[in-house]
Amino acid sequence: MRHERFTEVRFNADGAGGVVADPGGAERPAVVLTTAIAGVNDYVLRQAGRLADAGYAVAVLDYYAREGGRAPDLSSPEKIMAAVGALADETVLGDMAAAVAWLKEQPGVTRVGALGFCLGGTYALLAASRVPGLSCAVTFYGMLRYGELSDTKPVSPIDAAEKAGCPFLGHFGEADHLVPVADARELADRLRGMPAEIYTYPGAGHAFHEDFRPEVYRPVAATTAWARTHEYLAYYLREGE
Repeated sequence: MRHERFTEVRFNADGAGGVVADPGGAERPAVVLTTAIAGVNDYVLRQAGRLADAGYAVAVLDYYAREGGRAPDLSSPEKIMAAVGALADETVLGDMAAAVAWLKEQPGVTRVGALGFCLGGTYALLAASRVPGLSCAVTFYGMLRYGELSDTKPVSPIDAAEKAGCPFLGHFGEADHLVPVADARELADRLRGMPAEIYTYPGAGHAFHEDFRPEVYRPVAATTAWARTHEYLAYYLREGE
């Protein structure tokens, strides 16, 4: 186990799994956290811990739970893109639905939201239109448009967004080489009139929240995006109707 405050959990009999940090309490909201392609690491656990410290029960989905938590070979950009392409959206969304259902079965858990970084941000957006029981969803620079559709990637997230069934918050860097700022602005246009807020951050590229990577970390953008995320989760999971 990576950290003593987290417990390994299987969310269903089909093998969906991850780790959970739960502060307990009579009533509390919850968050399903989805990760970059590298899976559950110390950075992800720190973000989950911050949410737990704020009173949320947090279920971190492990894409590789069925493989014992072992991520694929990510030693080159080509291998990273191959791993992303091989990860089936339908499987991940099914696992997210299992995590939501598991959280709602826990005594005292009220509303559940989704929060994702990078690839996990893509799944947060897809989940907003596909996973029942979510009260809101948040993406940090999730990919919005697939280069080509396939059996594992049948619908581009930006096309699924118009069917979002819950409020949505998005954070995108204006210098992101993987998610063009034009796509983020198109997403905002497509969600116009819906309870959605899309922010772009000048000078920030992809993964600008990853504070363990000084070459990409942008402290002002990261701090601002995290504060907005806390406000969004607090309203839709604690206060909003």
